[in-house]
This record gives sequence, structure tokens and C-alpha cells, in this order.
Amino acid sequence: MVARLIPALFALALAAAEPLPLARPEAVLSDGFGPECHASTLAALPGGALVAAWFAGTREGADDVVIRYARRDPATMAWSKPVTIAAHPGTPCWNPVLVPAADGSLTLFYKVAKRIPDWEGWARRSRDGGATWSEARRLPAGFLGPIRARPLTLADGSWLCGSSTESAAAGHPWRMHFERCAQPTDLFEVSAWSKSTPGPGEPPFNAIQPTLVDLGAGQIVAYARTREGVVATTRSADGGRSWPALTATTWPNPNAGLEAVALPAGRVGLVLNHGKNRLTLDLVVVAADGRTTETIRPLDAVAKGEVSYPSARLETSGGQRTLQVCYTRGRREIVFREFDLAGLLR
Repeated sequence: MVARLIPALFALALAAAEPLPLARPEAVLSDGFGPECHASTLAALPGGALVAAWFAGTREGADDVVIRYARRDPATMAWSKPVTIAAHPGTPCWNPVLVPAADGSLTLFYKVAKRIPDWEGWARRSRDGGATWSEARRLPAGFLGPIRARPLTLADGSWLCGSSTESAAAGHPWRMHFERCAQPTDLFEVSAWSKSTPGPGEPPFNAIQPTLVDLGAGQIVAYARTREGVVATTRSADGGRSWPALTATTWPNPNAGLEAVALPAGRVGLVLNHGKNRLTLDLVVVAADGRTTETIRPLDAVAKGEVSYPSARLETSGGQRTLQVCYTRGRREIVFREFDLAGLLR
């Protein structure tokens, strides 16, 4: 266990870094509905609009929890008033993931159940930017879809999803796996789906909610939160068809959600709570070797409560790169921030 933990002095040195500058003022997307909100997802549509979704209700896991949705107009940069896009009266909704497709459609994946160990994967689709949605339907039995972070769209058009299960039974740990939908137009056909599972490591990691980055040439890297207080990783060399056992990284994490984005020159950006609590949300820039930390930059911080569960993407427009992040603040706000990367990515 000791070998899995980052040295305390190294963690303190990284924590002294300067915050990443904002490209524009933050926006609070949630509107008090609930009042608790959490687990946001962020995506970009053709034409430049941004869309976000999250769950909201009395509290996480309450019977009144629904999925809320907002859209940012690309011309005015104003976010719309949130609306409910998924509800199962008497049963809570969880962890939405928005996935745009090349045909202009937008798919919402989410989970439904009274308890996390009993989650069912559900989905519905919009063809008009979220104004209207198809009927909600359950995914084939045994498949949950992307569990928290966005999937990869591979060269063959398939979707590779990071997924996981969280057993409540004694002796049955958390386990991550990957689900591939070979035909995204056939989400509800069992023949469209397949699974692959990495070894849990030795000793085994309790790992969930993997996030994926395509490094090219068949190399795909996954990062996951764990109960062991550190980010775990595995790398596929065959386009996500098979995965070696999980190993520890040097990045501490308090068993909280994270998302990875591909950066220039083979680097990866990890947006996560880097440390022992959720008081600071950070960007860790990982060098092209996949192991070395180039820099760590704070994105937001609170004195109590949390800033957590980020959904992140890299935006490149007019030669300028920005990091767009949607996340939870205090379980009462879903916040959108856009950070200027000009001074970071040279």
C-alpha cells in the first residue's frame, strides 16, 4: 500500500503552482432545482454550441432525482435555462453522459436504479440539439454504457466506453471494464455491444469510472479513480480490444471522479482532485512518456464542501486553445469555466 502513495513532499511542491487563468468569467449552469446537483457532463455540437447535463433532486439517490440539461448559444455565449430531459418517477437517475455523433445527433446515456449496485443503463437521442428527445429505452442487459466520462469515437465509428460496477456485497469489490458499441445507431441491440476487462492489479485496485484518451497508432490509455487513494491506469495497444492489469500512477486522488483530455505533442491533461480531499480541482499535465508530471495547476478551490466531478474538453479556435471544464461546486452549483492555455502549452 505504501508504494502506491505519492511522497508528501512532492505533493506539497505541486500544490504551490499558480492557478490557471480564466479565458472568460465563469457561468453557473444550475438554477437551484433540486436543490442538490452533481455529476455534470459537457459536449460540443456541430456549429459550436456547448451542451451540459447533470442530475438534480432532493439529494443524490433520492426518488425525485432527474437529469437536467442546458445549452450555450455559440453566438451570444449565453446558457439556456435548464430543463429536465430524463425522469423516472419514484426511481432516481444518475451520471448522465452526452455524446454527439457525426450525423448531428446527440445521445444521452444515464443510469436508473434505487442503488448504485443495481444500476441499469438507459439512453435517448436528440436530432435537434436537445430541443426534443426520443423515447427513453434501456440498454441491453449487462451493459451500462459510459459510466461517467465521455466515450471515445474510434476510426471505425464505434464508441469505446469506460464503464464499471460497484458491488455492495461483502468481498465483492468495485471493478472497471470497457464497453464497445460497434454500431452507435443500434444502441439497443445486444449484438452491437461487447466488453473487455483489465486485470485488477496486484494487490487488486477497487477502480471505477475510467476516462480514456486515444494516443494514436492503436494506443489508448485509461485512468480511473480508486478506493486506494491514487489514480490507476492501464494502456491498450490494440485499439481498446484488450487491456493489461491496472497499475498505480503517482497522482493522489480522494476516490473522486476525473477526466482526461488529449493535449498537443502526445501529452495528456488530467482534470481531477489532486490530493487527499475535494477542496481543490486541478489540472495535471502528463508528459508524453505517460508518467512524468510536467506541471499541476489549480482550477478552483473552496474552504469547505467540494469542487469535484469534472467533465472536460479541449477547445481549439482561431489558433487559441482553451480548456473547458464543467463541475460540481458544493453540491449546489454546476459551474462552467474556460481556461486560457496560451501560457501553458507552448
